[in-house]
Amino acid sequence: MEDFGSEWVAALDRLELDVGLAEQMLAERRTLELPLWRTPTMHAPMPEDLVPRARLIHERQLAVVHALTRRATATSGQLALTSKMRSLIHPDIPVYVDLSA
Repeated sequence: MEDFGSEWVAALDRLELDVGLAEQMLAERRTLELPLWRTPTMHAPMPEDLVPRARLIHERQLAVVHALTRRATATSGQLALTSKMRSLIHPDIPVYVDLSA
């Protein structure tokens, strides 16, 4: 008989790693290449003893989604402001000067 519990443990390990990478990306304010997600094929229902762990991972995923939504909204607002600023000045005038060049 196969050990279906180990299938679920591996799936939860993968989810935990992915959410950890997303949390790191948010904390460091940079983008990371996340591995391609493939939905795992499970051959049995989740064992009851893994449900609390799955719920904690899900809560972390929801927190990341919320943070990403806030970050996207802020970025959208900044882009809109930049666009307005550009439209108020002559298009041939630079908006900033690169002092490091």
